[in-house]
Order: sequence, then structure tokens, then C-alpha cells
Amino acid sequence: MGKGGEASDPIAAGNLQDDAAYTPFLQDSFDATEFASNALAGSHTTAQAQTRMLQDRIQGLQLSLREEVLHRRPEVLQQAAQLRDSETAMQGINLAVETVQSALQRAKALIMEPYSQLQLEAQQLRNLHSTVEMLRHVIQRLKLVAKLKQQIDTKSGGYQDLAKSAKLLADIDTIGSEADLAGIDVIEADSEFLHSTWQDVQGQAEVALQRGIETLSQAEVGSALQVYFNLGLLRKAVSDLLDHHTRQFGSSIKDILDPKKLSVGAGSPASTPEGSRPGHGHATTKWQEHLWQKLGVLMERLRVSIVAVWHMQRVLAKKRDPLTHVLFIDECLDEKSPMPSEHLWTSLTTLLMEGLAVAAAPVKGGFIREALTTQYPRLAALLEEIFRRVVHDTDVKGVMPAVTAEQQAELIDTAAPFQNAYLGASLTRMSDAVTAAFPGTSRTLTSSAELQKCIARMHDEVRVVADSPRLSALTAKTVGKALQLMAEKAEYMTFAGPEMRQVGGPSSSGQQRNMRLCSQLQEVHRSLLTLLPRLQPPAAAALMAPLQAVQAVAIEAVMPIFKAMVEAAEEIILRLHIEGFADGGQQGMTQASAYMQALITHLTHCRAEYLSQFHPAPSPQVPSFVSALTERMACRVLVFFVRHASLVRPLSNEGKLRLAKGAACPCATGVRHAVMVMLKYA
Repeated sequence: MGKGGEASDPIAAGNLQDDAAYTPFLQDSFDATEFASNALAGSHTTAQAQTRMLQDRIQGLQLSLREEVLHRRPEVLQQAAQLRDSETAMQGINLAVETVQSALQRAKALIMEPYSQLQLEAQQLRNLHSTVEMLRHVIQRLKLVAKLKQQIDTKSGGYQDLAKSAKLLADIDTIGSEADLAGIDVIEADSEFLHSTWQDVQGQAEVALQRGIETLSQAEVGSALQVYFNLGLLRKAVSDLLDHHTRQFGSSIKDILDPKKLSVGAGSPASTPEGSRPGHGHATTKWQEHLWQKLGVLMERLRVSIVAVWHMQRVLAKKRDPLTHVLFIDECLDEKSPMPSEHLWTSLTTLLMEGLAVAAAPVKGGFIREALTTQYPRLAALLEEIFRRVVHDTDVKGVMPAVTAEQQAELIDTAAPFQNAYLGASLTRMSDAVTAAFPGTSRTLTSSAELQKCIARMHDEVRVVADSPRLSALTAKTVGKALQLMAEKAEYMTFAGPEMRQVGGPSSSGQQRNMRLCSQLQEVHRSLLTLLPRLQPPAAAALMAPLQAVQAVAIEAVMPIFKAMVEAAEEIILRLHIEGFADGGQQGMTQASAYMQALITHLTHCRAEYLSQFHPAPSPQVPSFVSALTERMACRVLVFFVRHASLVRPLSNEGKLRLAKGAACPCATGVRHAVMVMLKYA
């Protein structure tokens, strides 16, 4: 920076922002002390030299500012003139504002006095209006109280019209909610009377409702519901009734299914410390009878509760308020709420399911668990019977029933643990009987006594549940599982080997084993097949596939024997092609053909060695597997003989006579006789 700060100095004339010497002074974080310290530390000059340099820069800055002002002098003068004009305008505005404020003050002074007067009078009017309204409510309430007192019969203490009294009480309560009448002496004087009257009317309505439900009187139930509607307690009354039946039923379940309480009720203590198991003999029978008696009472309570709520629901569904014409059922139910009977049914079945689940627990159930498991058909019959009675009692034309057929499953499922345990025990009993009759090993076949025990066990399991279509179908499925097990074990016991197709000599031990096994399976199949017509269609359908599996195993066991007998007979019949029916020899007219004699011998041997081994023997009068196989074999032999007899070539006239004579001779008749014996063997 030059001395004296001439205008020709490049720093003064240029843009000071581009000068690096001025850059530190443009920063927002400029610190004079820090700048001085850095300048002294980073320079080799003295402080006086640094001071002179700063003064030169200040002079250059002042020169630049002076040149900038001189350069923009017209603009500065113009801005100053505009500021002077603006100041003059503002003075005029201030004068106008003062004028407006003065006018507003005068208007406020003129308006405030009448506004205050109006505000005072409005407050007086409001107070007067509140007083009038309160007096109106008091007068109306006093009139209603007087009418209510007129409804009371002074002699009997009752009410002339209980529904009208309830309506008056509700109107009085409405007045009390519309206006605060507390502290008024005439109102306070009737408070105790109204409270006692409200309780009395509500109590009489409850008694009337209970009496109407017990007697199934629609008129009495309707009158009681009208009282509750007038009191504004219709929804609460319905809810309280449902809760009452639910609590009562739940308490009954706990008492009945508690082994300790049941032992006390039976009159004999339990033998175990926990009191969960009775003694033996007569004590056990007494316990069981007491248990079933209590369960019958419990089911009857369920029926009574459902019918009672359904009866109330029937009245709710058709009764309307005579003044508002509101349907009672719409008043006490929301749009998506279930019907009262449906709600109660769900609650009671849930409680019953929970109670029976506790009774079915291995530890807590005790004697009750064993009794209900072993006698589950009786429990199922009890549930089905009570459902049938509920359906019968609520089956009224034009009225929605309390329960539908689909809801029977909900009631039956409450005893699902006992059902599963019973069916499992039933399957175990039948499986043990099947294992005893058909061990599934290659040892000697079991005796007929074991077979009859197995058949009797299956009959007993089916007969016990025959009265219940549902349970009979489930038991039939369990019997089907036992039959499937029988088929598997019988298949393991079947003998298989080359000797099964050897029918020329005496029957082998393996053939005899399979024929006896087939007879045993045939006896099981025949016995259960005769039972099917007496069963329900679902149960009969459940047994068809297992019986077919047993039949398939039985037929498979002896099929190689029958195939071998048919093949041997066909080989003998094929010999007729070498008998020589082309010549006219006379010897064949009087003697039996060799092939015919061999065929008769073979069929007679089959009858004696094989067909006679089956029990019962094949006969058209007694349908069986062997009868069907024998009939198929006989048909095959006859058809095979006819076909090949018609194919004999060459055939002379004498040969035709021999063939016809052979077919008509006693030997040929013997063929037919032998085949018919297969079908009619006894």
C-alpha cells in the first residue's frame, strides 16, 4: 500500500475483497488478539512496521469507500429524497389514525352503557328461565309422584298396574337426570319413597318373570318384560337371567364331578385318602348309580335352562312397546349379538366341556373318569336324549328353535375325552381278541373257541352302541380297524410255496392250513355280514371296506389251490382231441372215454381232498367265499369242455355219435354230477 493513499494506488482503486491482505478481516470468526499474535509471530519486522502496514491498509480502505460514495452519489441523493417523502406521508397517516381512534373512543362510550344494561337483563332472563324450568320439573315430578302413589293399593300394598308404575318411575328418573333438583326439600322428601318403590317394582318384575318362565306363560313373561322395558332395564334383565343360569349350571357341574362331594352324597366314604375312588362290589355300584343320577339331574337342568331362556326369547321376538312400537328383541340385542338361547347354549356347553375335561384328567378324575370312560355309551345316550328333548320342547311352528341339528355336535364334543378313551379301549379289547385268534405267526392255527370269542367281542362292541347312529358309526370304524388288523395278521399266517399248486395227491399241511384259515376268515365275514342289515347305514358303510379286505385275504389264501384244480381239469379235457373221433370204431360206443373217466376221477378227488376241508362246505344255500370260487371253477370247467368239444376235428359220422353218446352216457352225466356236487356239496 503506497504512502498518502493516492487514488492511483492499485489497492485503493481495485476490489478490496480480492486482496489477500483484507481476507482475514472479512471472516465472521475474526479475533483481533489472535490476528495480532499471528502477525507478530509470523513476520520478521517490528511491531511498528506492522502497525504502519495496518494504517496504510486502513487509509486504502477509506479511499475506496470515498470513491464508492462519490461514484454512487446520485443514487444516495435519490434515496434520501424518497425517505423525506415517506416521512411526510407517515405524518399524514398518523394524523388519520389518531382521528379514527378518537371516533372509536366516542363510539365505545356510546355503546358500553346500553351493552352493560342488556348483559345484566340477559343474565336476569337466564336466571328466570332456569328458575321456571326447575319449577316446571319440580311440578312435573310432583305430579308423577302423586300418580305413582295412586297406583299403590293401600289395602294389599300392591300395584294396580305394575307396568304403568314402572313407567312413572322411569319418567321421574328422567326428570332427575334432566335437571339438578338436589337440595329442594319437597324433592328430598320423596327420595326414600321412590327408592323403595323402585326396588319393590323391580323385585315384583323379577318374581313375575321367574314365575312366567317356570309355567311357560307368555302373558306373564310379556308383562314382566314390559316392566323391565319401562324401567330401562330390559337389556340388564336378559343379561342377568343368562348369567343366573350360567352360574347355576357351573356350580352344579363342580358339585357333581367332584369325587369328594360325590362320595359324601353317595353315603360312603372313598377308600383312598384323596376320596377319589370307591370301594368294590356294592359300594362301586352305589357310587355309579349316584353318579348317573346326578348327571341326569345336571342334564335336566341344562334342558330347563335352555327352554326357559328360549321361552323368554320367543316373547322378546314378538312383543313391542305399545307407545314406541319398539321390538323388545331389538332393544336388548346389538346387530351382531347372538340370540339369548344361542348365547346360553354356548356358555353351558363350554362349562360342561371344561368340567368333563377336568374329570377326564388322569389324576383328578379318579373313579368318575373310569366310570364315564367304561360307560361312555350311556353318557352319549344321555347327551343325545337331552338334546332330543330340547329340540322337541322348543319345536313350535313359526318360532325359531332353541338349537339346531348342527349344535348337537357341540354337546357331544363336550365328552370328547371320554369318547376317545372309550373308543381306544374298545379297539384295544378287539385287537387283543384278534391277536388271540390270529397271532400272525406260522405256528398252528388257533382254536375255534378263540375265533368265536373274537367274533363275540366285535358283536358286543357293536350291540352296546346300536341305539346311537353317531356312536355306532364311530364304533363301526373301530371294528373296521380291528378287521384290518385281522386281515394283516391272517396274511402273515398264510402259507406260500410250490406245494400250494399240487393237487394230484392228498392235500398238504400247507394247503390244509390255508383252507382252515380261509374258513375262519369266512366265518368272521359271514357273522359280521349278517349283522349289517341291523345297523345304521353309516355304520354298515364303515364296515364294508374292512370286510372286503378280510374277504380278499381269505380268497388269496386258497386261490392257488383253485387255480391248480382248474388247470388240471383243463389238461384232462384237452385229451379229447387225441381220442380219435375220425374213425368209426364201435368199441367207443359202449365204453367211457378215457378223458371223461379221468375228469370224473379228478373232480371227485378235488371234492374229497379239498372242498370237504372247508367249514361250512360250499353250497348255493349258504353264500361264502368258497361257494363263489367253486361256482367260478365249475363254470370254467363246463365252458372249457363245451368249447373244446365243438372244436374236435376231424370228426366222422361215427365220431359224432361217439361224442354225443359220450356226452349223454352215464359217464358224461357223471361229469355234470361231479360239477353240481361241487356246488351243492353238503
